[in-house]
Amino acid sequence: MKKTMKKKIIPLLISALLLLLSSCGSSANGDRKVLRVAMSADYAPFDWLQENDSNGAVTTSNGSYMNGYDVLIAKHIAEKLDMELEITQIDWDGLILSITSDRVDCAIAGMSITSERAQSVDFSDPYYNADIVVVVEKSSPYAAATSLTDLDGAVLTSALNTVWYDVLDQITGFATKGAALDTFASMVSAVNAGTIDGFTCDNPSAMSLLMTNPNLVILDFSGGTGFEVSNEETDLGIACQKGDTELVDQINTVLADLSQEERQALMEQAVASQPASQIS
Repeated sequence: MKKTMKKKIIPLLISALLLLLSSCGSSANGDRKVLRVAMSADYAPFDWLQENDSNGAVTTSNGSYMNGYDVLIAKHIAEKLDMELEITQIDWDGLILSITSDRVDCAIAGMSITSERAQSVDFSDPYYNADIVVVVEKSSPYAAATSLTDLDGAVLTSALNTVWYDVLDQITGFATKGAALDTFASMVSAVNAGTIDGFTCDNPSAMSLLMTNPNLVILDFSGGTGFEVSNEETDLGIACQKGDTELVDQINTVLADLSQEERQALMEQAVASQPASQIS
């Protein structure tokens, strides 16, 4: 009888010990110890590839080095959640699929929170608001503009098939919407040549351009005298697997403690860290 009892008790004790050790080794995230994040690495200053680990760049699962605002945000979230960070570079068009196929837990990639995307993924609260700004030359008569109406007579443009170009319809009647251009480089060249007076883009992109084009200045009308845009067009969120409310809630808790001033400081850090090859 005693031998039989020992045979039954010993396995139970071993199981209990293993369970205890397992619970001690897990974090507040249950069994999730690694945060698998997808980024496209083609949208500086949000994310880019570089040749080494300078300025806090992270080695991706693909073996490359990635840096940018999205990397800084991912590192901050992983640290606060006591999780190991694993970043995978995935082409933009494959980001949503990488989430729905469980290749990654989420995507932090300068992604707008749209109703269409929300059909496939769940979004966190916004982690950045990419306001639309106007960029002109410092010597331009429009450099002191404080509202859209101050751009009376100006010729403005942007990239085709972007919200930046679409909002220029709002200047009809007092300014001119010029033909769309393909790249930031072509827009800057057009401003320098006097072909156009300025162009629209998001604020982070404009900040990057000023790093190598000190003759330009940003006109920010986001205080209420600028373009009328929806939150879908400016709010950027972290896309997570549909139904993963645990991770979404945890990310939102971390974001709630990250002030707008801290977020802007991280963006300025990212802009300052960009390699010259990543600045248009």
